[in-house]
Amino acid sequence: MNRAWFPVRLMPFSDHFQRDVQFLRLVHREPDVDLVTIALEIARDSEQNLDFAPSLDILHRAVSRLTHPVTQAGSDLEEIKLLVRYMTEELCLHGEDSGLPDPDAHYIHNVLRNGRGIPISLSVVYLHVANELGIPLEPVCAPVRFLTRLNTDHGNLYIDAFDQGRILDEPECIGLIRQLSGLPASEVRRSLRRADERAVVIRMLQNLKTIFGRHEQWVDAWRVQCRLRMLSPGSWRERRDHAVLTLRAGRYGEAIELLEQELKVCPGEDRPFLQNHLRQAQKLLPGCN
Repeated sequence: MNRAWFPVRLMPFSDHFQRDVQFLRLVHREPDVDLVTIALEIARDSEQNLDFAPSLDILHRAVSRLTHPVTQAGSDLEEIKLLVRYMTEELCLHGEDSGLPDPDAHYIHNVLRNGRGIPISLSVVYLHVANELGIPLEPVCAPVRFLTRLNTDHGNLYIDAFDQGRILDEPECIGLIRQLSGLPASEVRRSLRRADERAVVIRMLQNLKTIFGRHEQWVDAWRVQCRLRMLSPGSWRERRDHAVLTLRAGRYGEAIELLEQELKVCPGEDRPFLQNHLRQAQKLLPGCN
């Protein structure tokens, strides 16, 4: 029998991630998780035998090469200029500028391999190397464009890893996000706050969910959604999407149980939507026997 038909209680979806030690530490809200390792654990969903070592070696080499120059730098600005120069000239990191980014641009091992990435995957590389060097770079989940920030005595400096590591002051950063998002300056300013590791990983996963959904890669989208539900167990939207994507991934028995559970607690406006998906699952399940 296909194990996808077993009831949810007999095969918790979290079992798929038992070897993802850093991701599970994040789920359990443990401190000091390693974002790079979590990014590699997520990438392993699409490449089961992924070897983390080559990516970690590249990052270790970057830290080793930059340690002496950074200790000799005369200012915060000079430190991040050295970081940006290495990221863009030695690692050749740059934004994936095609209209529909390849899923590979989301995965950090591919970013380090070919240099192309989306803002958040590029920024995670900057964050890791900077923090290993003692540069307290912070993640910022700005609308439309993920950034990193360094608090200095002369004000905040932002790095746009997607745009060749462009360094911006606060007014320039607000102008950029306003241009990209169309939001008023007051709303942009409120969004420019430090993000914790959980928020960063959720944004990474939401990006993947969007692109897999666009490409109708439902099994990949389901794996991502399982992670999102683990990180946000109280979110109705994530529970609803998990039930629906379980159906679309062809896991009909699990989908029936999940949809029945969510129909007991769903908002009234979502009830017809979930009932329709439950009927679909009930029709499809017998044909898989």
